Amino acid sequence: MSTKTIIITGASRGLGLAIAQDAAALGASVAMFARSAELLAQEAQNIRDAGGAALAVPGDISQLADCRRLVEKTMSNFGRIDSIVHNAGMLEPIAPIAEADPAVWQQNLMTNLLGPMMLTQAALPYLRQNRGRVIHVSSGAATYAIAGWSAYCATKGGLNQLSRALAIEEELVTSLAVRPGVVDTEMQALIRTLGAEGMPEAAYQRFLNLKEKGELLPPEVPGGTLAVLALYAPREWDGDFLSWDEERVQELVRMYATRGD
Repeated sequence: MSTKTIIITGASRGLGLAIAQDAAALGASVAMFARSAELLAQEAQNIRDAGGAALAVPGDISQLADCRRLVEKTMSNFGRIDSIVHNAGMLEPIAPIAEADPAVWQQNLMTNLLGPMMLTQAALPYLRQNRGRVIHVSSGAATYAIAGWSAYCATKGGLNQLSRALAIEEELVTSLAVRPGVVDTEMQALIRTLGAEGMPEAAYQRFLNLKEKGELLPPEVPGGTLAVLALYAPREWDGDFLSWDEERVQELVRMYATRGD
């Protein structure tokens, strides 16, 4: 059987990097995409040094040309695309709607919602060939509002709907949205740095407390789950919004996490 190939966005650090590392450990080829070219190249080399197959493609998910170039380079290097994990995202602006900068709001929309649409569109001919999977990294904020996070909440809610629309339009592609939990990433650091000015005090303190009490998830914990979903998510879950830790998901992880076939 040919080696499966997964495109992972936002793959230079944090959750995206953990997904790439776990997918490679499971035997997949990984096309890693992020804006930070030097770091991305180093992490891809680390995966290759460990015996995996990894390609670094620097670029910006909000740019159509970069999305198309990512697909082209993945195909020229690996010859197939089996899955996409839409992990790249941004939180800003952290501000009330009355004060939010529309230009930053627009960039959030481009990064969190339009980017995944453009990349999926570019890859669809190859995903159809392989009955592939598209995994949208979502958030609990897709279903409830957090004051000061209007752009993030709106775009993550939109991402869930994008996933559902893809599910009903593409009979040969399995589409899922996944809530990865509260993960210890740069986004959490940004909340702790900028949240005091743009969020209510109680909400801001909640995120401070998560860090202080050690309650943030290490990226590799949900990362392994997302890698398994990208490779093995069953067709009957098409269109679902899953939590990384729900029982049916973890049952799938137990079946496949230690296998590379």
